[in-house]
Amino acid sequence: MHPGVIARLKAAKEQGDYLYVGLWDDEMIKYYRGAQYPLQGLQERILMALAMKYVDDVVIGAPYIVTDDLIKSLNISKVVHVASREDQVKPEYSHIDPFEVPKQQEIYVELPAVENDLTLEDIARRVEANRAQFEKKFKTRKAK
Repeated sequence: MHPGVIARLKAAKEQGDYLYVGLWDDEMIKYYRGAQYPLQGLQERILMALAMKYVDDVVIGAPYIVTDDLIKSLNISKVVHVASREDQVKPEYSHIDPFEVPKQQEIYVELPAVENDLTLEDIARRVEANRAQFEKKFKTRKAK
C-alpha cells in the first residue's frame, strides 16, 4: 500500500466513525481498468486494508456501482470518495457514475485529491526512469 492510498484512507476516516473500504475482486478490476491490473491480488489487498488503522472493515468483492441494497445492508450513512488519478477506468465505462445512488440520497461526499497523491503508476514510472542507472550500477558491482 503506497502513501497516496494511506492518505486517502485517513481523509475518508475523518468523515465518520466507522470506515468500510470496498475492494473490487480481481476480475472486476481487469474488466473496468484493463488486463494489466490489478497489480496485487485480492487477498493481498484485503490484508493490507485490514492492517490500516483507519480501516474498520472491508467489503470483499464490492460492486462497481454503489447500490441502495448495499447502503441499506451495511447501514451506511455517508459514502465518501477521495478523488485520485487512480480512479481511471476504460473509456467505454467513463460515462458510468458509480456513486449515482448515494448522490440521489444526498449521502455522497467527495473530497479533493490528497496532497502528494502518489499512485502505483507514478512509482512504476520512477523505476523505469531510473532503470538504466540501476543496471549500470549493478553491472559495475558485479564486475568488481
